[in-house]
Amino acid sequence: MLMNTKRKNRNESAKRRSFCLLLALTLLAYASVQCLTIAEASAARTLPTSNSIEHAVNTPGVHQNYQPGDIKVLAEGFHSKITKPFVAVVRDAETYAALLKLDENLPKLDADFFKEKVVVAAFLGERNTGGYAVEITREGSGQIHVAEKKPGKGVMVPQMITSPFKIVALEGSPSSTVALSLDDTWRQRTQSYRTINGTFTYSGGFAGVGETFELKGRVLVMREGTLATLNFDLFSSGLRQMRSLTDSATTVVAKDGRIAIGRMGAGSLVPPPNGGQQARGMFSDEGKKLLLEFSPRAINVADSYGGRGSIEAELSGAADKP
Repeated sequence: MLMNTKRKNRNESAKRRSFCLLLALTLLAYASVQCLTIAEASAARTLPTSNSIEHAVNTPGVHQNYQPGDIKVLAEGFHSKITKPFVAVVRDAETYAALLKLDENLPKLDADFFKEKVVVAAFLGERNTGGYAVEITREGSGQIHVAEKKPGKGVMVPQMITSPFKIVALEGSPSSTVALSLDDTWRQRTQSYRTINGTFTYSGGFAGVGETFELKGRVLVMREGTLATLNFDLFSSGLRQMRSLTDSATTVVAKDGRIAIGRMGAGSLVPPPNGGQQARGMFSDEGKKLLLEFSPRAINVADSYGGRGSIEAELSGAADKP
């Protein structure tokens, strides 16, 4: 009987040791899993989010989100204080400051930002429901396409008034051309000014060559508050090889109608290398006429080209479809 008692005690001791060992292994495994889970969660929080798009109305800083075609999304949302369709192409801090006066919730950008970037800001205007948005993409031709995105049929949308907007930055020199391709939403707000007189002269290069030619075409103008966006579609006349300018720039319109564009492209009106163009002029005759004088921007490059010219254009009505 004593032998049986000792054998029974040994079996119980062995069971207790096995149980303790199993418990220790379980606790160790649990701790390891917990550490791994925390590490994974921490890694997930720090993953790059460069492909995400900010949906913010109040944007205190500048978000560097990328789209194909070197387009950076700075901000987009559904409630802007600019409640009519408008597109701005901004190349300097002064013009952007005027845009901020129309909607102070837009991103804050300093002068250094515009040294190598151009801002395109598109405002859709008011819509009776949610589900609308603005799309800005670069087409294969290089044009910047601004489009209205509508909700699909049967899709549930918020029943509230919205005013969608999107602001992007284009990489490149502020003297590069920006050719806009606009949906009807924005084209219906433009006015077409047809040139009735226009001349342009370029010169420069190693041999000091140059040409003078007639300028024809039109300027589409879209206005909002004190701002006006000029979309140039100008071309030469009488040359064997046609020269042209397709560009867009936004400027502040003074009370007397005067305007000044500090930076814009030269297109093929001026051979490379060149520093781009600047322009001064005014809207006169109660906005029925547009007068502009073009002059070259300085460039520190030997044997560069520059161009000067002027146009006089008359209001011909709303822009027709291309």
